[in-house]
Amino acid sequence: MKRRVILFALHSERGDADDATLYQLDALRPLAARLIVIVEPSLTAEDLAAVAARSDEIVHHEGIATGSAAYRVALDADDVASYDEVLFTGNGWFGPIGSFDEVLARMAASNAGVWRLIETTDRAPEVFPMEGFPRALTPWTWTVVRADVVSSPAWREYWAVSRDDSEDAFAEALIAQGVSGSAAFPATLGPRGNPGILAPGALLDAGCPVLLRTVFAQFPPLLDRFAVLVRPIVTEMGRRGYPVELLWRAVVRTTPPAALNALGAMLEILPDAVPAASHRSEDEAPLRVVVLAHVPHLGFVDELADRLRQIPGEFDLIITTTDGRKAAKLKSRLRTSAQAWARNAEVRVTWVPGGRDMGALLIGCRDILLSDRYDVIVRVHGREPRRKTLNIREYGRRYQLENLLSSPGYVQRIFDLFRREPGLGMVFPPIVHIGYGTMGRGWGAYREPAEDLAGELGIAVPFDEVSPLAPYGGMWIGRPSALRLFAEHNWTVGDYHRSRRVRWVELTRVQERLLGLAAAEAGFHCRTVMNREHAQISHTALEFKLDELSTTIRGYPVEQIHLLRRAGWTGYGGVVALTRMYINLNHPRIAAATQPLYRAARNAGLMAKRVLAAVRNEHQDDGSDR
Repeated sequence: MKRRVILFALHSERGDADDATLYQLDALRPLAARLIVIVEPSLTAEDLAAVAARSDEIVHHEGIATGSAAYRVALDADDVASYDEVLFTGNGWFGPIGSFDEVLARMAASNAGVWRLIETTDRAPEVFPMEGFPRALTPWTWTVVRADVVSSPAWREYWAVSRDDSEDAFAEALIAQGVSGSAAFPATLGPRGNPGILAPGALLDAGCPVLLRTVFAQFPPLLDRFAVLVRPIVTEMGRRGYPVELLWRAVVRTTPPAALNALGAMLEILPDAVPAASHRSEDEAPLRVVVLAHVPHLGFVDELADRLRQIPGEFDLIITTTDGRKAAKLKSRLRTSAQAWARNAEVRVTWVPGGRDMGALLIGCRDILLSDRYDVIVRVHGREPRRKTLNIREYGRRYQLENLLSSPGYVQRIFDLFRREPGLGMVFPPIVHIGYGTMGRGWGAYREPAEDLAGELGIAVPFDEVSPLAPYGGMWIGRPSALRLFAEHNWTVGDYHRSRRVRWVELTRVQERLLGLAAAEAGFHCRTVMNREHAQISHTALEFKLDELSTTIRGYPVEQIHLLRRAGWTGYGGVVALTRMYINLNHPRIAAATQPLYRAARNAGLMAKRVLAAVRNEHQDDGSDR
């Protein structure tokens, strides 16, 4: 085997070395006579120790370890001239997918002085900073330089100048000096000369042993434009032996949750039939399940009983309600009902004015969220939206309950998801769009207070720009450990008091929108789930609406979205709004100069609406019976 020195640059947005990176180092170790890891100042002491245990030398770089300047630090610290080849790489990829052996053997037979694993000729890949997807920074993927090049004038000339080049610029600089170059997987494998991002499936089919992390940093409609399907790629990675839970655990804390849900196609449409075989092995204990049901009015009791019948196996039940009279009636119903409600049942009074079901959960059931008594929590409630028509209220309730507790077979399949995926934190229905105007404004007035609250809770996962991935309506199934960050905060009744509601714009709705982000911060991904009936209803309605919305805008959806985002808020299409949109599109400098004035006026209007909404809701959503 060739005597190879590997220079591995470790870049982390979060200041850590995730398990996928440690897995990389373990896989590279047998290939190296010497493994040198370049680390950034932000790397924690614990992770530094884990990396050091897997390497021969640690080199500290004061900047971001993504360009040639980082590798220059390693070259200055160690003499690489005595090795057969130098491999420049880093934690910008997931792998190995299968083995490196075939690629290494094939390239060893070439006469290239420098070769790249994946060639890229796309010098300006498309980015979407307005949509929350700026240019992603990652270390070099994989470039090998042979010993004769290391001793050549071209090598000395390149490193004689201080620079911080990309991987492709480095290889091409050597080739321009007469070094022979090659690539294991040429740029022609993908559109725009960028197969690593725009044709990862073709690379995998061609035998490429890595998947670039930057795939998960792309604007989802861009990958949609090129029919890049991440879900089957990840499935194939698992089939070839890569532990895909490491991948999800790595990207869930750096990719906005709704974007990750779209990139990974993380919607599960589940049948109602009982699965032929559960994912539980014979010696594995059944999941310990607790249902936390908020019952603000007794009219919900019969529907709750019907939904609980859909849960297979034993479970405990904790019912929260708003006053002692209702609690006494609920206890009586539990005692006299012919239906076996649960293995153990308990009623708690948790009156949190303005707290709705979230206050009852975080204050009244805090002990459950913080304990290790249960593997899975099923969260349901009987709260109904006000100021909605009967049809919308009926559909909204059915949409949530039936997409979580459709049938015993359906619920069993959800439980099997939790058994199969240890990194799965929560499941809930997708964002509702029939009868509700939530799509396109899921954050609404809650974005700024959500950012404030996320800062208090220590949530650093990037926010989705448009709508968060969240259980709108507050019903979900999840692991207690995925929500521990929320539960550890000592919420009080005073947090929900009307005097704070102008600040939070109703704290409960802000909390609801942060649940998916809290799970991601803890390292858990979320999935959305639907039964087949609701998937049929939802998809056909969504398809027709999207078709109508696209009729007056040219191009692919990625181009349509980018155009509309540049134009900005349409309002009601009046003269002021249309003039502002025209200026945004055609005179961006003028738009930038006037934007602060417009933003100040708009924020003043939003604040006035918040104050009026707080006054209007002062005696609503307090959990009282209607």
